[in-house]
Amino acid sequence: MKRMVKATGKAAFLACLAGTAAAETYNLEPVVVESGTIHSSQSVRQSVESAGESARSNSYVDGSVIQNLNPVNTGDALRYSTLGIINPPGTGDRFGGGSKIRTSGDWGASRSIDGLPAFKAADQEGGGYTNTTIPSIAIESIGVLRGGRAVGYGDGTDGGVLETRIKSGRGYKDHAAVSLDLSSAMEANTQAEVAHGTEKWDYYVAGSWLQAAYDGDPENLDAQHVRGGLGKFGYNFSEDTRVELLGIMNRSEPDIIRSGNEEAIRSSSNVLALTADHRLSDTHSIRAGLFHNDSHTLWAARSRDREINNNILFADHYLDVPLSDRVQYLGTVGGELKRTEYLRDNQWDANFTDVALKSINTLRFDDNLAVTAGVRHTWFENDVKLNGVEQADTLAEDRIWSYELGAAYSVLPDTRVRASVATGYNRFFEKYGNFGSDALNSVGAGDEIVESLTYEIGVRQDFSFGHLDVALFDTEQDGVPRRNAGAIESMTVDQQGLEVEVLWRASKKLTFTANYFQILDMKATRADGSDANGNIFFGTNGVSLPDYQLSVQATYAVTDQVTLWGLAYNTGGYEAENLDGTITEREGFTKLDIGGSWKVQPNWALRARVENVFDERTFGSTIVGTTANDGGNLGTVFWIGTDYTF
Repeated sequence: MKRMVKATGKAAFLACLAGTAAAETYNLEPVVVESGTIHSSQSVRQSVESAGESARSNSYVDGSVIQNLNPVNTGDALRYSTLGIINPPGTGDRFGGGSKIRTSGDWGASRSIDGLPAFKAADQEGGGYTNTTIPSIAIESIGVLRGGRAVGYGDGTDGGVLETRIKSGRGYKDHAAVSLDLSSAMEANTQAEVAHGTEKWDYYVAGSWLQAAYDGDPENLDAQHVRGGLGKFGYNFSEDTRVELLGIMNRSEPDIIRSGNEEAIRSSSNVLALTADHRLSDTHSIRAGLFHNDSHTLWAARSRDREINNNILFADHYLDVPLSDRVQYLGTVGGELKRTEYLRDNQWDANFTDVALKSINTLRFDDNLAVTAGVRHTWFENDVKLNGVEQADTLAEDRIWSYELGAAYSVLPDTRVRASVATGYNRFFEKYGNFGSDALNSVGAGDEIVESLTYEIGVRQDFSFGHLDVALFDTEQDGVPRRNAGAIESMTVDQQGLEVEVLWRASKKLTFTANYFQILDMKATRADGSDANGNIFFGTNGVSLPDYQLSVQATYAVTDQVTLWGLAYNTGGYEAENLDGTITEREGFTKLDIGGSWKVQPNWALRARVENVFDERTFGSTIVGTTANDGGNLGTVFWIGTDYTF
């Protein structure tokens, strides 16, 4: 449900409650954070955070798009509908979904929920739906925040951060809704939400339940059950103080088929966050909180027992003051204490502690020019045990500085240019175990923090009928680990890319969006200065990169009650330059999803969609000149569904 409220304070809250409940439909309009869901204690923070993004690139997708494209796997829907995420070959089917943003020298970006500190979680392995932690019905929007994000988010921010915004009960009055989806792949997915808000308190609660009986179609899956729940509760002590509690629980139980045998995989993920905002004055506010996430995946048949647990304490001060009639200052200073526990296969027991101080500042001149500058200093500590034995510390550096500088200027009323330079960093603790015990070998680079540096320029042109946004970037990752003779070899990975985003309202009934993403060049350099071409991490094979990624979405309002939509994704192929200079080419693919909804009543919608219309099964996994390998993937799947708001 979208809440279009332009008022502020108490008036906005009352206006929000006056809105009419409506069933969820596919929405391509730009995501806007509506003031009606922002408490007065959070208004300074919102202004400061928004100003800090003025010179950066980001793309958001509405929760309705996520819910319609893939209501179970949010990562699958996100990568096809927005910019910046690299889709490696063979991972494009409905069950998977990568999180690499712009970069190849890492294994995926960290995630943030509601703008809270970023974290990494243990990924489900083996097969079945992934990215199921948050019920899609509860998602307000997901943003791909591109470019180095170390200052604001810390670890896992080489190329960006994925940020999910959860719906708030402040936008609802006695609300309840249910969503049901059934597929020809023998899947039934049920979701429900209830929400209510008063001037004093509010709540939002959602749940999801997937029952799937594949029985070997696809050939590696027998069944999967996913259960999840989410609760977000807010209490306003006054107009100046608000406390929010967020809890998320998810359980995923795929039963896979491997070498003719059925094997059970069990994954769980929990989130608990408590935050408090307090407005000191109209220009000052503070926020403090605690964030916890624990994630665990167990694959007994392969003796895999993996767990990542995060505990983060954080506090920030926000200031929004005029320096003169023409200059506004918006800034924040804060601190963060993060402890990550990494358990792997009953062998590795590692704890990583990060302590950080940070500040992001913006000067805004006449609402025409914005200049931003941010800095973060992070201290690191490792405590690593292997088979119960304390290991020597091979941490290459125990502290780093991170920074960002940027400017955005409106050269014309509807034309805004931007430029930025920003760093990211990555603990890359996954090398423990994935790279054997190489990180403990003091002969090599040991445990080196991966640091990235991104230069970027961009321009956004707004029109009465939409917008055009173009960005060029260059990101260098230094300290990327590579296995070499039982030790870690430190590499540099440099990549340049082009991103184009278009929104076109062709008429009152027809809207298009298009996203074009291309890695223009990628080069890996070994520690001795020799060119590794596209070879990273281990072996001799290069990383396969898409020639380009193009997605086009459209919505058409046939009537006030009937809406049609479609999403087409295409890549021309993949190319990998191996260590010896040889090239491995893989075939491209096209994926098309179409659907429609009929609002039988304002609060009741019927939906239908066809997933993978062209029956694509290889998703770029086939090497040119060889026999196609469909990996047992599903082809076309038909869905019917309904949304009902009580």
